[in-house]
Amino acid sequence: MPELCLICQKETATLPEGGGEPRFCSRCWETRLKQLFREEDRFHIHRTMRTAEAEKYVVFHDEFEQGDGPVGVVFAMLDRGPDHLEIHAFLTNRFDWKATVPFIYEQGVEADVAAMDVFCSILEHELSTSWRVSSFSIEVSLCAGDPLYIDSRERGSTHEPDDEDRPLPP
Repeated sequence: MPELCLICQKETATLPEGGGEPRFCSRCWETRLKQLFREEDRFHIHRTMRTAEAEKYVVFHDEFEQGDGPVGVVFAMLDRGPDHLEIHAFLTNRFDWKATVPFIYEQGVEADVAAMDVFCSILEHELSTSWRVSSFSIEVSLCAGDPLYIDSRERGSTHEPDDEDRPLPP
């Protein structure tokens, strides 16, 4: 007697094909396989700044309206010497980066994929490939708590230097 699908327990298991024993029906297989791609599509990365060797992106997620603000900021910097791209992502804690998406790999392996891994795969497959570099690295920082603002401005010519501003004698 043929085995039933491990997910729906109704239809005959026909997938994955190959050497392993079939464990899933085609409907459940496609649903779970497409689920990861649908989750990737919920992230939107918009470039806000571009130079010859760097770009800045703002990350939005469908869970929030764009007027509510981003869930992260990404900086990509190119080191032309070794043709290496450094990607730095700073993510807010307003999004649950530990939330998981059920997924079946093509080999039939069931797993839960964290939203952070989904986001990193977007950086790897979309952002890094657009630069056409020979290597890249991704560093992700989760920014928790209240934001810290640093304001830096040029001082006008009317500023009188105090003792702390004066250079030390040689």
